[in-house]
Amino acid sequence: MRYNYKLYIYRRENRLRQVDMAKILEITPQTYYVKENGKSEFTISEGLKLAKFFGCTLDDLFG
Repeated sequence: MRYNYKLYIYRRENRLRQVDMAKILEITPQTYYVKENGKSEFTISEGLKLAKFFGCTLDDLFG
């Protein structure tokens, strides 16, 4: 597991906070923080939600 820099960039470019992302994924902000910082992994369904939200592919976000 590693820090997800691409997801961080997508989030910052859209002026979103981690709290906003947690609401989109319907998880707690603490859980989102842990996942974005690479201490836990996103589920496939969470990854798909994020890719759809940002209008990109899973590979763009996590590849």
